Amino acid sequence: MGTPHRTSRLTLLALTAALVASGVLAVPAQADAPYETVVDQLRNPRGLDFSADGKLYVAEGGNGGDVCFEGIDTEEGEPLCAGFTARISRVNTKANTRSDYITGLVSLGGPLFAIGASGMAVKGNQVFGLMAANAQGVPPADMCGGGPECQQLVAAATTQLGHLLRGTPSGGWAWKQDVGGFNYDWTVANKDTIGAGVDGYQPGWADNPDFEPGDANPYALAAAPGGTYMVDGGSNTLTFTPQVGQPRVVAAFPNPPAGPETPYDSVPTCVAPTAQGVVVADLSGHVFRVDGSSLTVAPSDVTSADGAFLGTVGGCDSDGHGNVYISDIFLGSVVKLNLASMTLSWVRPPGTLNFPSAVAVGSGGWLYVANNSVCPSFPTGGPCDGVTGSVVRMRA
Repeated sequence: MGTPHRTSRLTLLALTAALVASGVLAVPAQADAPYETVVDQLRNPRGLDFSADGKLYVAEGGNGGDVCFEGIDTEEGEPLCAGFTARISRVNTKANTRSDYITGLVSLGGPLFAIGASGMAVKGNQVFGLMAANAQGVPPADMCGGGPECQQLVAAATTQLGHLLRGTPSGGWAWKQDVGGFNYDWTVANKDTIGAGVDGYQPGWADNPDFEPGDANPYALAAAPGGTYMVDGGSNTLTFTPQVGQPRVVAAFPNPPAGPETPYDSVPTCVAPTAQGVVVADLSGHVFRVDGSSLTVAPSDVTSADGAFLGTVGGCDSDGHGNVYISDIFLGSVVKLNLASMTLSWVRPPGTLNFPSAVAVGSGGWLYVANNSVCPSFPTGGPCDGVTGSVVRMRA
């Protein structure tokens, strides 16, 4: 089911898990954090987006399950297990209540991470959800015992993982596109050329063991005229899926500059369409602007008004007025990027939040963030001790 056990690529959450487990990172939330909790008891919350009628939709990665695969271990040496615990929730932000929208989605879990529903986009009142990983990596049923429960899960994983789904206001839904499969095949065909010749960047992907034979891990989703944009932390691409027709890769992101604490490859984690181009940011803290087929690496152009900076991006959203709000999953912060001046400023400083991921701009000057986004996967005593995934709001 993809490669969630490899730290050179894998998923955002497995990389988070490896760093926390090694003691490199552990960011506790402040007791007097300047935000309000809207809902909690979420299962690894990721993507957020508002509908035209003001409902907030949340993609939740779930917390794995009881079907485990022999021979597929996580970074912690524990087996990779799966179940139907991922879901999409609908949140009433006035009453601060959560209700099920889509349930029974596949979740892959280990002791320190879980992936399942990852991206969320709403256009008007039409809801789109995105599943992580890819169907090409689904192992055979004999690796989980071959029984009826195992076979059911493997069949569902093949149908769901890496796929884009489309829902209706009533809660019905259908699978729309296998974008993970498309991106996986794209990496197989293009891995020798991506990033080659870019000054200051590592060589192309051909020497990356995770691209044997290919890789895909869809992560973040955003609605746009005529379709949806998706960033993939496995294929390192920005992909556009039209309402009618096949997906297409809009941009591929080169490997980041070599460094001891830099992920091997870009791992884009957020996407925000704006009037100034599509903004993408990655786990290395790089910000990109994509305009048509033009790709600009923006960090050298970004300045700070108050010392704000990005380390490891978790999610982002645009306010439609030239600002993009970006969370830093490891620092526990939120920054505002003004696209006219390319200036960063703090919305909330480091340590305010606990592993924040997706961001959604609401009405009335409110900003909504998926907080504790790796919870409750972590075992007792870790950064999720006593807390669950939540959505919080703060003044933008």
